[in-house]
Amino acid sequence: MTRPTVLVLPNTIFFPPYLEEIEERGRAGRVPRTWLADVDADLTILDQRLQTNPPRWRRPLYRRLSMWVVQVLEAFRVGRTYDVVFVWSLANVALVLALLLRLTRRRITLVCLLTRISEPKKARLLRRVHTHITRIILPPQSQREIAMRELGVPAEKLVDLPWTLDLDFWRPADPEPVRHTICAAGGEMRDYVTLVRALDGLNIPCHIAGVLDTSRPDWWNAADDDRAGEELVPGNVTFGTMPPNELRDLYARSRFVVVPLHATDSDNGITCMNEAWAMSRPVIVSDVAGQQGAFIEGVEGVWVPQGDVNALRRAIIDLWANPASADAMGVAGRRLVEREKSNAVFSAGLSRVLSEAAGMVDESARTTG
Repeated sequence: MTRPTVLVLPNTIFFPPYLEEIEERGRAGRVPRTWLADVDADLTILDQRLQTNPPRWRRPLYRRLSMWVVQVLEAFRVGRTYDVVFVWSLANVALVLALLLRLTRRRITLVCLLTRISEPKKARLLRRVHTHITRIILPPQSQREIAMRELGVPAEKLVDLPWTLDLDFWRPADPEPVRHTICAAGGEMRDYVTLVRALDGLNIPCHIAGVLDTSRPDWWNAADDDRAGEELVPGNVTFGTMPPNELRDLYARSRFVVVPLHATDSDNGITCMNEAWAMSRPVIVSDVAGQQGAFIEGVEGVWVPQGDVNALRRAIIDLWANPASADAMGVAGRRLVEREKSNAVFSAGLSRVLSEAAGMVDESARTTG
């Protein structure tokens, strides 16, 4: 069977290095590999290099525009010359492009990987333009339910693929180092205020590999009216972001990983959870709507009520005091990601979706213009 030709629109905010350069580093073991490298399709990446070769007169205009707008305009211009246009985690690009297709009645086979479509602006637009999107890959179960129940997206248009990771990069250290700390990582929807309060006064060190608001020394307790005696972050808490190899070492030194979340209807925190499990580390996670069914209580980790300082403190103390239980949950977590969350799962699933979407195109409607 002929491999589909696919125009890929990625998030370019961190480019360069570009995707092929990241893949080279991944093959060398310096960073995690992405699932895109193993997708069975002929891919053209639309990034700042404009490999779609726009006419010379367009280039000065494009230099004045945000990259996401350029991606919309270029995909609209050349999308019909590809079997599929694939938008990778860029809701603004996907929805505006679909709106253009609706307004102009142009036919392009559009497949999108989205995350949180329940935000009001996205939801209003998706309700109007989903008819011009061929398939929507939407990993969070809660978001698929919202798409069907509230936005009228047909169930057959939604694709359930899990978030995955490079299990060769994220793997238990050999030999295992001494596990003398706990940790947290990530930034989106993180409730680090609750975590720091839960750790205050404990003799348990914790490094938070996340972006924090440290504009004042008592940032973590700034919501309280009375902050007397709390002028500094507790001495057992450190913070600072890390590149992937250092984060991997942090997981290896940790007995378990805490994922404190604000209330959310999406699966924020799942990347950190997957990385922890891949490193054979259990997790303590806020029980939020968006994480429903992510793991079994007491098997791969522990759920705690969202925003409950005392409950989180008790969970941390209990798991710290029971390393055998933590080890067993960590082993179960590794089994979970090996079974369901390797990059090969996503690559194969996306390859199937792209191939099926390409096969839905009426060849008589295709154009090379």
